[in-house]
Amino acid sequence: MRTPTSPLSSLPQPITGGTKDYKILMDKFQLVQTSFLELNKDYQEAIEEITRRMGAGMAKFIQKEVETVDDYDEYCHYVAGLVGLGLSKLFYVAGLEDLAPDSLSNSMGLFLQKANIIRDYLEDINEIPKSRMFWPREIWSKYANKLEDFKYEENFEKSVQCLNDMVTNALIHVKDCLQYMALLKDQATF
Repeated sequence: MRTPTSPLSSLPQPITGGTKDYKILMDKFQLVQTSFLELNKDYQEAIEEITRRMGAGMAKFIQKEVETVDDYDEYCHYVAGLVGLGLSKLFYVAGLEDLAPDSLSNSMGLFLQKANIIRDYLEDINEIPKSRMFWPREIWSKYANKLEDFKYEENFEKSVQCLNDMVTNALIHVKDCLQYMALLKDQATF
């Protein structure tokens, strides 16, 4: 068990805020904190390291738009590539798997995050009070003047062209994903 010097132990209680599922998570965060503090020290350290890096990276994108494909890759690294690295570390620490190469773990996370970003277009563009979008301007601006133009039926053809471009970008990670999954000793791990 972790000592009270854990970063989680200094958080105010109760923690509240957010909307939808985030509100439920924050309202019940004490359960998350308790569960975390009951974990083996190796698990706690892996989670703390990845969470710290993820938070710092995500903070960069609070005010910054995703303009370029490089921005897109960086954002996806922070929100999902690091999750891939963290999970691989946890699988290793648990003795379930060998430690996967960082590049494969990161690429696995990027692929999954990009698929989610593509899938969630309409939900994200219609987010109230303000849309939250992570599609890189470098891609979508080839097909429309405004990102929200894709939600209108009259822009169907350009929307499909942009979607194809976004999917093609995500598919660059497939080879790494297949290599990552082939390394797993127990397919149930994934």
